Amino acid sequence: MYQNILVPTDGSEHAERGVEHGLTLAAEHGARLHVLFVVDETTYGTTPALSSYELFMDKIADQAEDVAEEIIEDATEQGIEATMTVLRGTPHREILHYAEDNDIDLIVMGKRGATGVEPPHVGSVTDRVLGSADVPVIPV
Repeated sequence: MYQNILVPTDGSEHAERGVEHGLTLAAEHGARLHVLFVVDETTYGTTPALSSYELFMDKIADQAEDVAEEIIEDATEQGIEATMTVLRGTPHREILHYAEDNDIDLIVMGKRGATGVEPPHVGSVTDRVLGSADVPVIPV
C-alpha cells in the first residue's frame, strides 16, 4: 500500500515516537523510509548577524545528521531501505516540499516536537503539515 514513507524528526522524544511508528509501517509494507531533519531557520535566523553564523548552522546540521544516521542504522538493521536528508528552512514547508518532490505517500510524525505543547494539542509543525499535506499524515 505504501512505497515511500516520510518520517520528519527534530531529534526530540516526541518525534522519536513518530520515527518508531514509521519504521514499523515501512517494515510491514516493504516501503522505503525517508528520514528528514529540518534545521529550523525560524528559530536560529536566516541572515548572519555574526561572522560565526555559518559555523553555528553547520554545527546544528552536523548534529541533525547524527540523529538521522542513527535512524538509518536502525532501519538497515531491520532490513528497511532508507535514505536521509538534512535541510535548512521552515520545518512544515520543507516537509511538504520534500513529500511532493519525492513521491511520498505517507507522512508519520510526532504530535509534538522539541518545543513541546501540552496534550491533547498537536505542535504547530504537525498541525501545519496535517492541514496542508496532499498525502495521509499520521501524528503519533
